[in-house]
Amino acid sequence: MPRVEVFDRGHVLEKVKELFWSKGFNGTSMQDLVDVTGLNRSSLYNSFGNKEALFETVFKQYQEDTKSLFKDALKDADSPLDAIHNIFKNILHLILEDVEGKGCFNLNCKTELSHTDTPIKAILKHSEEGTLQLFSGLIKEGQQQALINKNDTPENYAYYLFSAFQGLRMTGMLTRDYKTLKNIIHNTLIILH
Repeated sequence: MPRVEVFDRGHVLEKVKELFWSKGFNGTSMQDLVDVTGLNRSSLYNSFGNKEALFETVFKQYQEDTKSLFKDALKDADSPLDAIHNIFKNILHLILEDVEGKGCFNLNCKTELSHTDTPIKAILKHSEEGTLQLFSGLIKEGQQQALINKNDTPENYAYYLFSAFQGLRMTGMLTRDYKTLKNIIHNTLIILH
C-alpha cells in the first residue's frame, strides 16, 4: 500500500522555492532542503524525487504564477501599446514590492543555469519564446492600428522589449528609486512611438 503524504505539499514547495530563490540551485544542498522542509531525505525523495526534480517542480510553478503578470496587463489594456505599458508598470510594482532585493526567480535561474544542459534550460527557453511571441503580437497589432511605428519589425522590437524587460528586473535588484525606474521605462518605450 502506498504511503500517504502527511504534510502540506503546497507549503513545503513554497519553502523550497524560497530556498532555491535565495541560494540558487547549486548553492542549495539536500541537507538545506531537509532543514527548510522539516522532512527527512527519504520523504523528500519519495514525494518529489531528487534535487533536480524538486527544483524543476518549483520552477515550473513559479513560471505559471508569473503568467498572471502578463494576463493582468492584457486584461486592463485599451490597446496593444497600453498592454506593453502595463507589463512594464506591473514589473515596476514587483520591483518595488521586492524589499529583500531577491530579483526575479526566473532571471536568477537563467543567469545560473542557462549554460548547463538541464531540463531547466528548456523551460527557460520555452518561457522566453512565449514572452517574445506576446511582445511580437502586441507590436504587430499596434503597428496595424498605427499606434506603434514601423521603423522595425515586430520580431526585432520584441527582442528589444524582452531585453529591456530583463534589464529593468536586474537593475531593480539594486536600484529602488521609483522615479529612476519609471524614467527607464519611459525611455525604453519611447522608441515605439
